[in-house]
Amino acid sequence: MNLKTLVRQPLTSCIVTLIVGSVGITSINSVVAQQTAKNPTSSLEMAQSSSLQGSWRLANMALLDLPTPMVPSQELTADFSDGRISGSGGCNRFMGSYEIKGDRLTISPLASTFKACEEPIMTQESKYLKALQGAQRYELDDKGQLTIYYQTEQESGVLRFVSKNIRGLW
Repeated sequence: MNLKTLVRQPLTSCIVTLIVGSVGITSINSVVAQQTAKNPTSSLEMAQSSSLQGSWRLANMALLDLPTPMVPSQELTADFSDGRISGSGGCNRFMGSYEIKGDRLTISPLASTFKACEEPIMTQESKYLKALQGAQRYELDDKGQLTIYYQTEQESGVLRFVSKNIRGLW
């Protein structure tokens, strides 16, 4: 196998991933457009009422007084559904409840499994779970990214999430 072949293979798989992902998004957009044309009010109400609901992957976590965000070394997730939150802190699974009032977000104390992992992963998980429990408000931007603003006894910052459903496009 020569150098040209090695260089082309990753590029080809990236292009295929982008095309397949684009086709999936185009299909979803077509379905949403058809539903909106049939009943525009219900589609808008559905989007507003379930905006936080779904499966999210943490992209980064930033303290308000530090310019450089922390990018997780493990996949950290949060799944919101019908007042319940669950996910992975990188080592352990967690679960709890949440409440929304306008853009205000309150997350109950979280319960988690007790698996032991390497110290850096456990430290990252602890910070993540504390930040979630310190949630104050949230925003969804026009790109479908979720930002949760938090305040704990030690710090304040933001958690930035992307939908787990569009992972193949990253």
